Amino acid sequence: MNTLLILSRPEGFRQEPRGWSFSPFQESPLKNGLEIDWSSFHLVSMEPGSIRGNHVHPRVTEWLLFLGAPFLLVWQDEGSELVQQRRIDDHHTLVVIPPRVKHAVQNLGPGSIYLTAFRSLAAESSAVETVATPLINN
Repeated sequence: MNTLLILSRPEGFRQEPRGWSFSPFQESPLKNGLEIDWSSFHLVSMEPGSIRGNHVHPRVTEWLLFLGAPFLLVWQDEGSELVQQRRIDDHHTLVVIPPRVKHAVQNLGPGSIYLTAFRSLAAESSAVETVATPLINN
């Protein structure tokens, strides 16, 4: 089974009186053998109640760093009928989504939340890497 990984305040996250910083590629064991598709790197804002995702990546791993909370994370592993969900209240959460795991997120809070997203390299550059798969309905 290929379930996702949820890390609250992951390794490489630093909190101090001035604020916080996060360096995901310096100390994390998640970087071992990691080849990032830098063209997939993007920042996203989510307004209250909005939904993002509702898709699957057939061949790549996706990393989502959420800044702000709360949000609802919904996913379905490949070959499973079970749709899972988890409310995330930590303001600094990294979610690692393996290939073939359907996923969606919804902002549950009264304000905007932000996420940084990026994916691993696809084996074939011409391969389709995002396929719509609704898990959360508007």
